[in-house]
Amino acid sequence: MMNFYNQWNLFPMLPTNNIEPPTIFQILQSIVNFGKTEKTKVPNLAKEGRTKIFNFDYPLTDKVDKEKFECMILNHFLMRRINFDTVLIFQVQLENKLNEIMPFYNKLFDSIDGWNIFEDEIHDLESNTTSTDNTNSTNNVSTSSDDDVRNSNMPQAQIDNVKDGAYLTNYTYSQSNSNSDSNSNSTSNGTNKNILHETRNRTPGEKLEMYKAFQNEVKNVYTLLFKDLEPLFYSIIP
Repeated sequence: MMNFYNQWNLFPMLPTNNIEPPTIFQILQSIVNFGKTEKTKVPNLAKEGRTKIFNFDYPLTDKVDKEKFECMILNHFLMRRINFDTVLIFQVQLENKLNEIMPFYNKLFDSIDGWNIFEDEIHDLESNTTSTDNTNSTNNVSTSSDDDVRNSNMPQAQIDNVKDGAYLTNYTYSQSNSNSDSNSNSTSNGTNKNILHETRNRTPGEKLEMYKAFQNEVKNVYTLLFKDLEPLFYSIIP
C-alpha cells in the first residue's frame, strides 16, 4: 500500500510509520498546529483548517453558512480515517461527491421554513382600486344662411343687369340664423394598485415551537448528507 503521508509539506505532522490512512483529526492537527507553541484547541480545529481541506468549489445554497457547513462535516467525521491512499485523493473524491449531491441537498435546505424565525414577519398585501372619471361637455354651434333669388323675364337682359338689379322681374332675399347645442360624454376607467405592509410579531412561544421544528428538519437533512459522505471514510475507530 502507498505511504499515505509522503505527499505534501501541507501535512508535515502526519506520522510516517503508520500504514493506515490518517483521521480527519490528524489532518487538521497537521494543518493547524504544526510548529506552533500555542496549539489551537480541538473545538476550533475545523474552523481553522477547513479552507485547506475544502480548497475547491462546490454548489451551496445561500441559506447555509459555508463555514458552518464545512465545520459540521469535519467535526462529524473528526475521528474517522479517510478511505483513500492519500489526503490529495480524499480531497478529489470529496470535491466530486459534493458537486454530485449538493444540488439535491440545496433544494432540501431551501425548502425548510424558518431561516428567519426571530425576525418580524412582514407581509406585502396588494389591493386594487378602480376609479371612474366622467366628463361632460356641451358645444354650442351657430349657423347662418342667406338666400338671394333674382330672375328676369326680359330676354335682352344681361347677367350683369340681373345682378345689379337693372332688369328684374322677381327678387327674393331671405336670411336665417340658427343655434344648436351638442352634448358629449366621455368616461375613463383606471385601476390603482396599493401595497400595504403588514408586520406580524410572533410570540415567544411561537418562536420556540418554530425553532424546534426548524432545527429538527435541518438535522434530518444533515443526517442524510453524512450518510452520503460515508464512503469517503475508512472505519470508525473503537
